[in-house]
Amino acid sequence: GGVGLRITSLQECGGNHTTKARIGEEQFPLLQTTVYVECPWFFVPRCRLVGHFHMAEITYNSKQTVTDIANEWQLIELVDGRSTTVSTTTSSDGPSTSTHAHRLAVCLQPMYLMADWPLMPNFFETWIGNGATIFYIYVHSISEEVDLMLQMYESQEDIEVVRVDWPAIPTNRSDDDELNPNNRMYRTEVLTSVNDCVLRARATADLVVSSDLDEIIAPLNTNETLLSIIDAHRPIQMVKKGGRMENLAGAFLFQQSFAYAENDWFSISHPSKLSFDHYQHVDYETKVWPRGYRSKVVYVPDRVFRAHVHDVTAFENKRWTTVVIDSKRARVLHFRQIKNKWMKRKNVKKNSEVLRAAAAGWQTTYAARIKAATGAISGNSPQLRGAFNLTFNSGIWPNLGEKVLSEIESCRNKNEEMKKNKCVTEWRCRSTMQSLRPGQWVEPDPDEAWTVI
Repeated sequence: GGVGLRITSLQECGGNHTTKARIGEEQFPLLQTTVYVECPWFFVPRCRLVGHFHMAEITYNSKQTVTDIANEWQLIELVDGRSTTVSTTTSSDGPSTSTHAHRLAVCLQPMYLMADWPLMPNFFETWIGNGATIFYIYVHSISEEVDLMLQMYESQEDIEVVRVDWPAIPTNRSDDDELNPNNRMYRTEVLTSVNDCVLRARATADLVVSSDLDEIIAPLNTNETLLSIIDAHRPIQMVKKGGRMENLAGAFLFQQSFAYAENDWFSISHPSKLSFDHYQHVDYETKVWPRGYRSKVVYVPDRVFRAHVHDVTAFENKRWTTVVIDSKRARVLHFRQIKNKWMKRKNVKKNSEVLRAAAAGWQTTYAARIKAATGAISGNSPQLRGAFNLTFNSGIWPNLGEKVLSEIESCRNKNEEMKKNKCVTEWRCRSTMQSLRPGQWVEPDPDEAWTVI
């Protein structure tokens, strides 16, 4: 028999040095390929530090089981082929299994300079309503309020939340140094985190989706749910050459429309004041954007080799394909805090009640969580506390989301001006921001999160 090893890593485009893995007494070379087909991406040609897969398939004897091998692989030594230096890392997930504890996992792309804490319950409650029960939350740099919100969901019994540290790359170089590795990758190398998450989900969930904080996959018919729509498409078959029937569903793609709902989230001063009532009536485009443009994909994780943020780049086997869901049954409603130009056109459905029933459920469950969090001080549960001592019983929470977003947008515009000569990265923004200074962010320890080979 055999079992596969796949490691996600970051390295420069064009690197051809070899890496070997050592597990116990066994040592073997790792094949490598880029996470994305192109290296670098055509639209960020100066960003040359990109994601790679390092892979191997190891045989084992008839007396061993996959579980035995997985237990041995908890500690993996990596050897750089250019030297004798040995780096040690741990396996972060288990082997793929035929049965899983969860039906739907959700991957949240790395939160970078994230201070908009009202979006956290929006993300969790909408996905829980869609049937998700396990979440992989990638954390780069977040405000204390976002961290405390995340702690609340980590403490819930109806879901499992896995916090994945995805911090800055460890370096001694200054923030503006062009050789600083954080200035050589596009944003936080989001695509690598997505693929890393799909690999993690293989051991835990039947399905997995990568999501932003401001989008909702909305079933448009009251008698359907996200999972029932997917289940209806899973038996889809196609006649191949020779008349053989094959099950082809390896991923399910939902197309998007921009949407808007007026809310007061930028101005609220405490989590107890957050409401989902604005979702009772929403505006959204009648236009459906083509596949690949901000579309969202629910993957069958075992069947995907390369996942893209908005599609699938490659499956493990050519028999699998992506099923595009009819946009009349469900679509991604991409909400923006500020109404964009697409919502000012004529092709907009006004005051839709498509989310009305769901929003009532989100409000009920969220209110119960907040009541428990604010009452923890007098109950048996430990009180949740932020990195700088904020609690749910603090009378006023800072709400810096709008200011931080404005500063980041201004920085991005400046970055675009240098796109031809430098890598476009928000790392340059961190040291210049005024709303929150570098020491005021909650950030994982780079040296503990990354293994440098």
